[in-house]
Amino acid sequence: MTSTHDLSSGLPVEREETVRARPAEPGWTENLLFTPYDPDNDIGMWLHLGTVADMWEMWEDRVLIALPEEQGVLSMWAYHRTAPARQPAGANLAFRCERPFSKWHITFDGFCLRSSYQEMRTGLLADGPKSHVRLDLEVNCLTPVWDAEAGPATASGAGMAEQSWAREHYEQLVSVTGDVVIDGESFRFDGGGWRDHSRGPRGADTLADWGGHVIAGGVMPSGRGFGLCRYWARDGRTTLEGAYVVSDGVLRHVQLDRTPPAAVLARDGETFTFAFDGGQSVSGTIRSSLWLSMADGLPYGVLEPARAYTVSWAQVRWGDETGHIYIERSGLA
Repeated sequence: MTSTHDLSSGLPVEREETVRARPAEPGWTENLLFTPYDPDNDIGMWLHLGTVADMWEMWEDRVLIALPEEQGVLSMWAYHRTAPARQPAGANLAFRCERPFSKWHITFDGFCLRSSYQEMRTGLLADGPKSHVRLDLEVNCLTPVWDAEAGPATASGAGMAEQSWAREHYEQLVSVTGDVVIDGESFRFDGGGWRDHSRGPRGADTLADWGGHVIAGGVMPSGRGFGLCRYWARDGRTTLEGAYVVSDGVLRHVQLDRTPPAAVLARDGETFTFAFDGGQSVSGTIRSSLWLSMADGLPYGVLEPARAYTVSWAQVRWGDETGHIYIERSGLA
């Protein structure tokens, strides 16, 4: 399912490209993320590429793959001085824009650490056995871009101007299909998810006033979709908030009425509700989760429960439809 509507939301094509000249602003980085989930295979992915603050020529590629519970988690983290012609890419992971705001391609060929979910939620991951993983995935963008700078301002925050992790940020809901090979066993991936692209300073002080965040979104079988986010400071003040609904290919900004609750440190089974657009309620159950820690560099695993940065995929009920969404949460305050 590919949309025939204009998906750029008025953003210029250049926003889909990576910046090739070193920015003068200290700590400036560029970050791209894809988070597809295949509910039939129960496999979720958190695929991230970003430049290193104050070392512009270095790209960081990070891969997290949530397998069915008995198979555990695959993870990889590397750094690479990527030639401009290959960007955005790292040592093993590469994203290629084939049509701005419409179609991307993801490839990966590398070795990932295999860990259990118990290991990941009870400490930082230690080195261990590796699995050879190859990804060849086609990404089709399904909804118009939600641009964080274009949404209504909150009463208590300055939006992107106040964020410590970027100055530009947009998001889009996608479908992802393709081939996955793990230790020689291949299967077809067919799922949906979330992508984003951020630019701006993300230096050593990123967590200085970070209180927490929640983002969620997905597309239902009919094609309608939604997304939401809220970021807050250590004192609880909301600094950035937005929500949107997409119907018949048209994105509409809506009010965020109630956010999902703080995450539970369990792989699956957590139930939750939230609401937007005048009380439209969504109820869900977490199907799979991964964890990072709110510490320098966002290491994989849980350093301590209060610092858990939880990445999840959930089955939800919205009106008369059942679908799957991406949901990400943290809460230092």
